[in-house]
Amino acid sequence: MTNSKSTKRALLSSAFAILVCVAMLIGTTFAWFTDTASTAVNKIQAGNLNVTLEKQEADGSWVPAENKTLEWKTADNRAQADILWEPGCTYDLQPVRVKNDGNLALKYKIVISGIKGSAKLNEVIDWTINDAALESDHHLAAGAVSDALTIKGHMQENAGNEYMNEKIENIAITVYATQDTVEN
Repeated sequence: MTNSKSTKRALLSSAFAILVCVAMLIGTTFAWFTDTASTAVNKIQAGNLNVTLEKQEADGSWVPAENKTLEWKTADNRAQADILWEPGCTYDLQPVRVKNDGNLALKYKIVISGIKGSAKLNEVIDWTINDAALESDHHLAAGAVSDALTIKGHMQENAGNEYMNEKIENIAITVYATQDTVEN
């Protein structure tokens, strides 16, 4: 009996060993092709978004307007200190333009900001840019310059006595620019 058990074990072990050898032999007869390819990337560079606000001087030249004071224009060329606002009046600021000094197309909006003093008085002044709403979006291609822009303030005709002697100081013109969606 012990002889037949050990014979069965030997036969089973041999059959298992033969099965493993056949499996390994089959695995070595298949061709496993592999390949790789690579290349270098030249460079990745982010674009540059850079906007400049310029003002037009009396001689027609354009100069940077940052940290400069824009002046109001009147039909009779009054001095700045003699310009008083009253219901129905409209005053223009000296012309400005937006310059795209970056290499990305941009979308910009011009905003009146930095108001100190009577925010109440600002409620009855309608601001426009080239006779369109001030809050409008404008577009500039990379390296382009906008046309001359005239910002106007018009005091509403229905402004009553409660606005007398009110004063607004430190008005600033701010240009907010973002990358335009025309870029790929």
